[in-house]
Amino acid sequence: MAADPQDAVTFMRESLDAESENRTLAQVALKFRYGDQWPQYAINSRGLDRPQLTINETNTYIKKVTNAQRQQRPRGKASPVDGFADKKIAKIITGLGRHVEVNSDADNAYDMAFDFAATIGWGYWRIRTDYIDEDSFDQDLYIDIIDNPFTVNFDPNSKLPDGSDAEKALVTDLMRKDVFRKTHPGAQESGFTDGGNSDPDWITEQDIRLAEYFFVERTKAKLVMLSDGTPVWADELSRIKQLLAAAGIGIVGERDSFKRIVKWRKQTGFEVLEEKTLPGRWIPIVPVYWTNVIIDGKRMRCGLVKDAMDPARMNNFWKTAITESLALAPKAKWLGAEGFDEGHEIEFKNANLSPNPVLRYKTTGVDGREIPPPARLQPEPPPPGLIEAAFMATQDLSRVMGVFDPAVRGGAQHKSDKTLNAERGQSENTNYDGYDNLTRSIKHSWRIMLSYFPAILDVKSVRRIIGEDGREEMVTLNEQAPDVDPQTGQPKVDEQGQTIMKVLNDVRVGTYDVIMQTGPSYDTRRQEGTEAVMELMNTPIGEKVAATADDLIVRNMDFNGADQIADRLAAANPLSQIDEKSDVPPALQMKMKGMQDIIGKLQGALQQAQLEIKTRSGVAEIKEHGAILREHIKQAGEQEEREVTRAQKQHDTETFAVTAQNVAEINGLVKLLTSKTEHGNRLREMLLEFEHATRLQDRELEVKSQQIEPEQSVVH
Repeated sequence: MAADPQDAVTFMRESLDAESENRTLAQVALKFRYGDQWPQYAINSRGLDRPQLTINETNTYIKKVTNAQRQQRPRGKASPVDGFADKKIAKIITGLGRHVEVNSDADNAYDMAFDFAATIGWGYWRIRTDYIDEDSFDQDLYIDIIDNPFTVNFDPNSKLPDGSDAEKALVTDLMRKDVFRKTHPGAQESGFTDGGNSDPDWITEQDIRLAEYFFVERTKAKLVMLSDGTPVWADELSRIKQLLAAAGIGIVGERDSFKRIVKWRKQTGFEVLEEKTLPGRWIPIVPVYWTNVIIDGKRMRCGLVKDAMDPARMNNFWKTAITESLALAPKAKWLGAEGFDEGHEIEFKNANLSPNPVLRYKTTGVDGREIPPPARLQPEPPPPGLIEAAFMATQDLSRVMGVFDPAVRGGAQHKSDKTLNAERGQSENTNYDGYDNLTRSIKHSWRIMLSYFPAILDVKSVRRIIGEDGREEMVTLNEQAPDVDPQTGQPKVDEQGQTIMKVLNDVRVGTYDVIMQTGPSYDTRRQEGTEAVMELMNTPIGEKVAATADDLIVRNMDFNGADQIADRLAAANPLSQIDEKSDVPPALQMKMKGMQDIIGKLQGALQQAQLEIKTRSGVAEIKEHGAILREHIKQAGEQEEREVTRAQKQHDTETFAVTAQNVAEINGLVKLLTSKTEHGNRLREMLLEFEHATRLQDRELEVKSQQIEPEQSVVH
């Protein structure tokens, strides 16, 4: 059945009807923030010859709120929630999410939505998939800004603060008809009704409205309960069949349920141009709300500007009145006896305009008597009531918006940094609800990303992940590898003798949720942590900290060359050799490292012994030594010859004993290692190599001994 474009047309009309009052107020608030603060009736009553000043403190106060948010950005983190999820995979998923945010410049989207929410009451961003390049089949996620929240029609029945319960959403924009013809050739450009009229919301004389319509469909599905308590859709069992069998997990129950399927259409008001099913179960349009309440059965959304309008207008009015009072006040006049400016009329006339430092006057009046110098009459100052009213309006605006300047609050008395920070915190707490709503929305964005990852990361690929400290790392996803038995270190095989394979770094398996981290950024926390550690160095445990974590302390410092110095310190610190990504506990890693060092030393001793055998006990040297012995026998007799032969045999016996003792010690060390990890497998391989080399030595020594004995019998 062909898709009906009227579904989106009807939804848009219903949404506009439900949000008409909010949209009207939002338009006024947006203009008010950026300077349009005088109501039209006041402009008309004052006319063109009276000043209308705008002291736009509203925009400054909102910037204080939004800039505080930029310094403490919420951060998402994936967390496993079922038996198939894994902490290691959760760390990879977290790194993938940070990659999406960095690659998309998601901070721009978050900041713009929060800025609109603080101003008009709501803002949006969106999540989409796209190919990473024109010549690639790999897809990635992108978080895009929505720079005009009035182009979005969101489900008016949505109640949750993050919009996760929305069933419909519409994103529209007007496009010129000539551009539309080029981008969508052959598409229908008009749709006339029986009366001959076209919908003016969707088409005008020059423009046509192009829309993206998101909606949720519910389809029946069967849900099964596994023996470990995990619910799984029946149609997904085939994908995890091997995992269930390996873990010994079975099905213990099932029930009828439904799935949320998200659909997307690109359309005009007359024709559906494209349609597809989206991954996940949520509409990828994320709202950020400020105030979101229901009054008299109607939902009201607003930001900080709504309540700031009256005190801001009062501030503008009273400061305009003060300016007008000063501007209209008469200039300073001169009071003097008649004839005092005779001959100097021009000087006194321009006294208020000229910087001339000298004014001369006539010292005698018309009657010839001496007169005093003329005196300037000062104009009346602005009424004190105007100044007080303007000051009160400024204070009202600050209190209404919940933003205070701690540097001037409470007078000019000196305040400590701790006091100033406490007052700043009080100001931030006043508007913390907006920051908390942003955190909820970002958390919902991460849930959407987690639901998209299994769909777009379903083949083997190498992807970038980003850690909390901003460091990048490349990981291979969905890589096939043999499933190794931890007991034997050999690949597992099935009943037919085929090697059992497993998928490494599979983000498609398991259920993950999102945990939000708020507060200062990583760099700020790192600096604060460094300061705390430096204070700790002056305590009794400071020496122990320096001995065990000197490389970490230096690495967290913020100066050029810190990483290089830390690397050199780490090379001399055994604890720095611990692999944080390994599943093996750090304590066991240290024991294994110690055993590896011992085996390495024994291998070095074995190589040295081999070298000595080759250089000191070679066949040529033995023959030469036999000749010397024969000469000694001739001179000293048969008894001395037998003693030399006995010493030679004793030397060989001791060499065999030392070698056997070394092998026994190594066997004892390996038996202490009960770990079923890759490190243990490597140690066993090293031991086998050592035993093989030892057996070769034994055979070589036996051959050399047999070569010596015939020569000695000849001497006899």
